[in-house]
Amino acid sequence: MKFGIMKKLSTIIFLLVAWVSTSWAQMPGGRSVEVSHKVQTLHGKRYFIHIVEPGQTVYAISRAYGLKEVEAITKKDIHFLQIGDTVWLPCKGQKLADGTVAPLATGDKVDANPATEKANSNGQKTAQAAAQEAPITLGPVANIRPRVNAQNIVVSVMLPLNLSQMDKISTSKFDVEQRGKTSYKSLEFIQFYEGLLLGLDRLDKLGYNVTLNVVDVENSDDESVEKAFTSHNVAQSDLLIAMLTRQPFAKAAQLARNAQLFIVNPAADRSEIVKDNPYVFKCMPSIEAYAKRTVQAIKAAYPQSQVLIMQSGAKAEKESISSLTDELKEQNLSYTILDWSQPSKLSAAVKAASNPVVVSLYNQDKSKNRIYASQLLNKLTSFKSNITLFTYEDWTSLYSDIDLAQLQSLNYHTFYTDWNRASDNQKAFIDRFAEQYSTEPTNVYAGMANDIILYFVNGLMKKGTEFFRSPVMAMPAGMLQPLSFSHARADYGFENQSAQLFRLIDYHFNPVPSVQ
Repeated sequence: MKFGIMKKLSTIIFLLVAWVSTSWAQMPGGRSVEVSHKVQTLHGKRYFIHIVEPGQTVYAISRAYGLKEVEAITKKDIHFLQIGDTVWLPCKGQKLADGTVAPLATGDKVDANPATEKANSNGQKTAQAAAQEAPITLGPVANIRPRVNAQNIVVSVMLPLNLSQMDKISTSKFDVEQRGKTSYKSLEFIQFYEGLLLGLDRLDKLGYNVTLNVVDVENSDDESVEKAFTSHNVAQSDLLIAMLTRQPFAKAAQLARNAQLFIVNPAADRSEIVKDNPYVFKCMPSIEAYAKRTVQAIKAAYPQSQVLIMQSGAKAEKESISSLTDELKEQNLSYTILDWSQPSKLSAAVKAASNPVVVSLYNQDKSKNRIYASQLLNKLTSFKSNITLFTYEDWTSLYSDIDLAQLQSLNYHTFYTDWNRASDNQKAFIDRFAEQYSTEPTNVYAGMANDIILYFVNGLMKKGTEFFRSPVMAMPAGMLQPLSFSHARADYGFENQSAQLFRLIDYHFNPVPSVQ
């Protein structure tokens, strides 16, 4: 495999990766953990029950019990543990820190999800299977250039590594309070780069030749983006992956369109990035995907329930409400739109309905959203009705102090964005990442990068540049989340139409299977 990066740049990136990996591996150590041999059986499976003591982290607790951090089950976000919290740790015959050996789990393997397995056995499909069978869509009205080089695929990656600031970073002590400052911005994107390298390694083993052109975009102004684009010959690529924030991505997308170069946005959730630019691929699920998946789940599990849509009347909610109501009408499901400013109407609607389903689309500013979430949970849990709550955004990730017990009681469904502990495929990736970089990935950036490089390079290898006209195919081996692209209009870019819904069960997010 070829990497189109200068030797000096490669050395700097290598040193950066090595230092960041070592630092992050050492950070979570926390206070030493004394192993508890208290075992509890839940749903036929054995778990150690550990009560958190001062200074202990999930990382330290997991290692003491011979497990990886991702295997621990907590009632709270792992970064906000409190003294006295309970952590469940699977028993599977592993060696513990005190030299003893854990008992074996009873029944199925620990990570099995009975609800998922039962659903699949009844003929339901996973999101991955659904993506593989999705209909092919005609591509955009765009000029598709021939490959730059017939011998290999050239991929440019633009992201803010801020390599010129490396001399300002202290490698003797990692100061968490410095996160977000100029000299530390590269740390926010380094795992994305590392994930790309893991994907490229898999492609290399398949015999694919890929040239990776890494472009460091240190400033967000248009002039800096254009200079980086031009000086690194980004236009002479088969594909551009731009892990950039809003303003620099908009400029990069304009430059890509002028160069007739397809550009991938990994993280933006704003649909407007595909407007009037047929060269843009938006990897975050579309609003339509969220609506379709939500209604599919409601129809499968709660077909007789009244759907109550919570909103505030804000402009930001209109597209979500329109897409959701269109799907509900198509599936002949009954719904009522309620304004949060009129709580009496919510009370009346809940009392009049049998086992209502509440879909919260309320979207004001960040502060108001947090207050609303807390108040809504208090309101819904005060009713004696059996209520189910759906949200598009994962409240457990957004609000560290959210009441998980309330969410649990409301049969909470959301589009969870962290690692899926029930996925053997994702666990295998985490293991590969830890082996390569001596730390576990702390977020999904690494997995996202892995999926993008695998999906698009495989598509170009198997379909040639015509892949850009119908970018839907079976998931290549090694991908962690499905991608399924289509576009609303011929002069718009593509949006991912695959969204994975999760349900909170026993304080653990479980994937909800798609239905035929």
